Amino acid sequence: MRLRMLLWGCLFAVLANLTILSAVRSQSKATVAPALRDGVFRRGSIMMRLQAGRISRLTAPLTLANGMVVEPNGTVISKDGARQLLGAGRAVNLQGEIVNFRDDMMSATAIEQYDQQVTGAAATRIEVPSTGPVPPNAAAELLRTERRLALLQQLSELLDQRASTTIKSARFQQLDAEIKSLAAQL
Repeated sequence: MRLRMLLWGCLFAVLANLTILSAVRSQSKATVAPALRDGVFRRGSIMMRLQAGRISRLTAPLTLANGMVVEPNGTVISKDGARQLLGAGRAVNLQGEIVNFRDDMMSATAIEQYDQQVTGAAATRIEVPSTGPVPPNAAAELLRTERRLALLQQLSELLDQRASTTIKSARFQQLDAEIKSLAAQL
């Protein structure tokens, strides 16, 4: 009798520990699972819907913000009626844009977490030390560069106009004079 009670007690203790362990594991998996943006994607031959971090099977046509409709069989129908089949690795966000699932449906932190989980390595970060305020000579050089850029844009426009006019016209000679003037300023 005592042995039976001892066995039942041990069994209950083991079951209680297993329940707690599975709850802890599910919580840790929830924090590691990639955060996904809302939309629709293909998993094998099944269309899945992402909504508020939950994944469910797409069972009815879904109309998106731009009028695009995604059918449960994977057919994407644009507002103008064009049809295409959503390919593997592709997804449709709620704005109706067809995107790469891994690049555009996962948040940046989720991609980093996923990469770390798969490779076991932390992401490489490059930090540039702060150099402090911009030196006065650099600011003056920046202003000169901006002025040169404005002159080059004007020169480009004048060259375009000159190329479209005939050589014998009066406008050609006027443009040629303006171009020479700008070139001298550079």
